[in-house]
Amino acid sequence: MTDVLKRGGPSLTRNQDISRESIPLYLIDGVATVWDAQTAATLHCVHNISGLRTGTLPGVTQQNGFLGLPITLMQEETAYLLQQGIAHLVPLNSRLSPPDEDAVKAHTAARVARIEYLEEKAREAESTRQEQSAKAFDKGGEKARLKREARAKARAERARVTAQVSDTVFEDDSQGGRQEIGETSEAKASKQKGQRLHTPGHFHVVPSHPILPTSTSLSTSVITSLPHPLFTFPSTPRDHALVGVFATLQLLGYRIGLGPRFGGEWLVYPGDYLRYHAHFTSQVIVRNKPIKPTEIVAWGRLGTGTKKAGLICCWDDQKQEETITARDDQKKPTVEFYSLEWANFG
Repeated sequence: MTDVLKRGGPSLTRNQDISRESIPLYLIDGVATVWDAQTAATLHCVHNISGLRTGTLPGVTQQNGFLGLPITLMQEETAYLLQQGIAHLVPLNSRLSPPDEDAVKAHTAARVARIEYLEEKAREAESTRQEQSAKAFDKGGEKARLKREARAKARAERARVTAQVSDTVFEDDSQGGRQEIGETSEAKASKQKGQRLHTPGHFHVVPSHPILPTSTSLSTSVITSLPHPLFTFPSTPRDHALVGVFATLQLLGYRIGLGPRFGGEWLVYPGDYLRYHAHFTSQVIVRNKPIKPTEIVAWGRLGTGTKKAGLICCWDDQKQEETITARDDQKKPTVEFYSLEWANFG
């Protein structure tokens, strides 16, 4: 993957020669998906396409910020990648045939065997832990009994020699104290040493792409041009406007994300969305489509309410046709942008 020159910004300038191979996008029910982590990183860092992560765990709820593979792409992102020759579509059959009885029995037997194996390992680990705990308890009790006997013997010895010379008594006491301190330090050292149990980790291999069935009903054709019967976008003038505006924003170095949550077509970021907040909420307008004054006010207030500026993207398909046939020095921009920001009075 090409080195990223600027963190958060566009990874490559458009005039750089990028040696790349076509990236496979798996088409499932009309939605392009990415199942490989390296492919997702290449799209994000090299081609400024982030997509939407949708992978989650069924047993873990509310994973809003930590979703993973697969990544689903917007229709505009998919069409842009195909038009630029960056990727191609691989259609998958979503109506897979159910497994036969032998496959179900084999899978069930393997699952039951794995569960029994894990239960047996858990019982062995629990038994080992209990044995070690019992040994440690017995060992600690034996040491405590020896300590009590030693202290009783020392007290009896001190009582017997009470009538003797005081310096001898002091010497006996100091020796007994040193012996007791030595035993205590040995007990602490044995407790701190402990034992470590090394349990092997369980790793499950997750394929980087959908597991393709061996059935001959799966279509092996590759889609390289749009529209296609399996992916009809873009087909209407508005679809072409969406793709054209998307490509223009990509050319200007912006990143585009989903925007319906903020009342627009897309959210437009000045760089990597992991680093920057969105600056615009976009509205795509097709040529000759009337705009109500209330809509302009609503778009401006909506953008300001979400701490963003409203971006009106006006697509002219007539200019697009003239641009295709015109010379380089006579080409006109096919998209005009107007930003709206509501201003407070008083």
